[in-house]
Amino acid sequence: MRPRMRRDRSWRAVALAAIGLAVAATAQAGDEALLPADREVAAVLARTPAWRAARQAIETEREARRQGVVGPQEWIGSVNVAQRRIRDSALGNTLEWEAGLDRTLRRPGKREAADRLGGSRVELAQAMGSLAWREQARALIERYGAWLRERESARVWREQVALLEAQADAVAKRQRLGDAARIERIQVDAALAQAQAQVVIAEGRAQAAREALEQQFPELAFPQPPSLPDPPEPAADEGAWIDAQLAHAPELESARREVQVAEEQLRVEQLERRPDPTVGLRLGQARDANEQVVGVVLSIPFGGEYRAAAARAAASRATAAALRRDDVQRRAAVEAGLRLREARLAQGGWQRARTAQDKLEQAAQGLARGYQLGEGSLADLLAARRLANEQRLAASTSAVEAWVARWRLLLESGRLWGEAGTPQ
Repeated sequence: MRPRMRRDRSWRAVALAAIGLAVAATAQAGDEALLPADREVAAVLARTPAWRAARQAIETEREARRQGVVGPQEWIGSVNVAQRRIRDSALGNTLEWEAGLDRTLRRPGKREAADRLGGSRVELAQAMGSLAWREQARALIERYGAWLRERESARVWREQVALLEAQADAVAKRQRLGDAARIERIQVDAALAQAQAQVVIAEGRAQAAREALEQQFPELAFPQPPSLPDPPEPAADEGAWIDAQLAHAPELESARREVQVAEEQLRVEQLERRPDPTVGLRLGQARDANEQVVGVVLSIPFGGEYRAAAARAAASRATAAALRRDDVQRRAAVEAGLRLREARLAQGGWQRARTAQDKLEQAAQGLARGYQLGEGSLADLLAARRLANEQRLAASTSAVEAWVARWRLLLESGRLWGEAGTPQ
């Protein structure tokens, strides 16, 4: 490894450690209550086809590096046998043969350039492996978030059914006492039937989401708390969060490695503009061994437009790779800011949804107490129950969104499901 690359990696390691310390305190017990252990996630992600393909790609590039260092120059043996017919000569027919051994000699610097190019391609494959790991972790968060949303929806509807069942019992009791009209029993039974239908639908969706999660990530057990804890708010240090995301962005690292590969390829093509000479040894005999031949052959190709065009194409690829890296860097910075803002907005949205839920539930409870005392109508109470339930659904969805946004932020910052299994 070149000294400059060693220094770059050392400084990068120091920077990553400093950024990690800045955001390390953000992980709280609520995450552990909802997420499986890191080692279990690593074991499951390591068995995904995408990750195994990434490992194979790294091994492929390592072998390609060895191939490039050795080079295509190999010994070539040749044998020529001929019979010469000489007219008007006492020799008549004579047997002649010639044996040769040739090898192309690599010009100085080409072996080292091939080694650097191969090393850059190995590092690019490793960066693509990190990207494959991150993509699988992102998919896991999305699948898990989808299941949590459906599970919470089913839980809210079950709670609504329990409330309506209690309300139906109260209406039935009042009807037996002659304090409730028959229409009220019809109203509460209809509301209960609607809620029960929604429970069936919500539980079906939750089961489908659970099966999709298990099929994509088998053998991964998720904690199942009875209810979601309150999502914590991200730390206020915006700069540290953004820096951490950029430092751990596999897309950005892959773009940088692509530039490095393109630059090393350009150096190789520039060196290839001077072709390698070929030397050979010739042994032979003629006139039935009366003549012995020993010689050395030197062949020097002349580089032409083909090699010049290859060098220009490599230069264009290097320029394009640098432009793509700049584009990826700008997009990564924008997405890092948006991801942090999304987490904070989701947290704020959940807080407001929770406040509205509390208010509507208080209103529904007040109407329920009034109805028990013979004040107000059942229709108003059922409408209040319906509004309160809709807000509970919105609040539960907001809570899941806040957790998912938080996990995305932790993942992209290198604080969740780190690349412990990244192939080296």
